[in-house]
Amino acid sequence: SEKIILVVAHHDQSPETVQGADNDGSGIAIMLHLAEILAAEQQLPHSLLFMSSDGEEYGMLGTRRLVSVEDDLDKIVAAVSLDNLGKWFYDGLEMSPIGQFRGYGPLWLQRLAQESARAAGDSWIPQIRAPLFQALNQAVPISFMDQGPLVAAGVPAFGLAATVPADYADLHWETFHSPGDTMELQSADVLQQAGLATEALIRQLNTMTDFPAERGPYLYDQERDSVLRGLPLWLLFLAFGALFVVASVLTGRKLPGGFGNALKIALPHFVSLWLPLTGALLILYIFVEIGLMDSFAVYPAAQKDPDMINPRWLAVILWLVGFWELLQLGRRLAGLYMTGRPAPTFAHARSLALLIVGLGAFYIAVINPFTLLLIVPLLLWLLIGGRSGLGRVLDWLLFLAGGLIIYLLVHVFGFQVLRIDLAILWYLMMMFSIQMVSFPTGAIIAAMLAAGLSLVVKPAIGRRRTEARKAAAEATPSTDPAAS
Repeated sequence: SEKIILVVAHHDQSPETVQGADNDGSGIAIMLHLAEILAAEQQLPHSLLFMSSDGEEYGMLGTRRLVSVEDDLDKIVAAVSLDNLGKWFYDGLEMSPIGQFRGYGPLWLQRLAQESARAAGDSWIPQIRAPLFQALNQAVPISFMDQGPLVAAGVPAFGLAATVPADYADLHWETFHSPGDTMELQSADVLQQAGLATEALIRQLNTMTDFPAERGPYLYDQERDSVLRGLPLWLLFLAFGALFVVASVLTGRKLPGGFGNALKIALPHFVSLWLPLTGALLILYIFVEIGLMDSFAVYPAAQKDPDMINPRWLAVILWLVGFWELLQLGRRLAGLYMTGRPAPTFAHARSLALLIVGLGAFYIAVINPFTLLLIVPLLLWLLIGGRSGLGRVLDWLLFLAGGLIIYLLVHVFGFQVLRIDLAILWYLMMMFSIQMVSFPTGAIIAAMLAAGLSLVVKPAIGRRRTEARKAAAEATPSTDPAAS
C-alpha cells in the first residue's frame, strides 16, 4: 500500500546505562512482538514499517535521518514511538505529541488511540495531556522521544510512554539513564498493556481509508470535549504583539518630532545593549570552533551525561568576561556617537523598546505562537516608568518580573525534569553554542532583552554629558563677590 503506518523504538542508550532494559529495551520488545503478530496474518490494508532507530538519546538522530531520506512523507499516515514502557510500578500510559523544536502531534490521532484502546477492552487508556501542559509543551517544543522529528516534519505522530506513580518517582529517576535500568524491574504485565494499546491503534488505522488533515496549534479540554483552535486562538496570539505596538506608537506620538523621531533618538541607546548581547552568542560559536565547548548534532548531551552536568568553568568565565567587555565597548561607542546629538529621554526609550517587543512577539507567533506564553509577563514592562530614587528600584523589579515564566521553566527543567539543578545554566549555554536555538531566534531574544534593559539602564550619553557639565562649571571663573 502507498499508505504507511510507522512504529519506532530505539536501540541506543544513554552512556550511563548498561542494560537499558526499559530505555528502550521495552519499546524494542513490544515493537518486535507486534511485528511478529501482524506478519503472521493475511495482508493488511496498509503497509507497516517497523524501525529500530539509533542516536535517539542525542536528538533522535535515526528518526531525523528517516525524515531526511524519505521521498514522500505524506505516505506515512500515522506513527507512534515506544519508550520507557516496562517497569513493574508503572500505572498507565500517556501520549507525548511534542515535535522537535516545532510542531505538535494532531489531536485526532491521540483521540483515536484512546478510543481504539477502549474498544479493545484494554484497561490502560493512553492519556491526553491537560490543557496547561499542552500549552507549555507547544511553547517549549523540546522532544525527548522519537516522535519529535516526525511531528516537526508534519507526520501525524505521538510518543507512547508509561506514567509513574508519585510514590515511585525517585526510584524511577534513580533507574533512568543509569546502570539501575535492568531486567529485574521489567514486568510482562506492564509491557502487555502498552503492547495491547499500540496494537489496537494499528488495527484501527488499518480500517480507515481516509485520514484527517489537521494543522495548526490547539488546546483540547478532554473533560468538556472542546477544542480551541483556528481564528479565535490566532487572534489571542496577534493581540499580544499588537498591544505593545499600539503602546509604542501612542508614546512616540506625544514627543516632539513624533513617533519616527522618537525611534531615531532612542536607537543608539538600544543598539549599545543589543549588539553586546548578540555578540555574546558569537562568542559561544567561537568556543565550539576552538574546542572550548563541545559540538553536538542536535541536543547538548543526553540526560545524566557527564558533559551535561559538569560545566567547563574556563568557558563560563571567559564568556562572562567577553560579554562584559562587549557591553562596556557598546556603551562607550554609543556615548561617542551621541556627542552633540539629542539625548534620549525615558519616553524615547519606551517608544522604541515597546515596538521591539511587539515586533518580536509577531516573529515568535510566526515561528511558534505558543512560545508567546513565555513572554506574557513582559506586560509588566508597560508599568516601568523611568522613576528615580526608590522608584528606580521598583522599575528594576518590574523588569526582572518580566522573566517570571522563564525563571519558572529554568526551575522546572533544571530541578524537576532534568534534575541538574543550577547546571541548567550550563545546559542553556550549550543550547545556544550548538545553535539548537538558531542565530536569528537568538538575535530576536537578545533584542527583546535589550529593549527591557533600555528602560532601566540610563543612556551612556547621559553620564558623559553630566561629566562634561561638571568639568565646564569647574573651569568657569566664579562671579560670586563672597568668593572673591
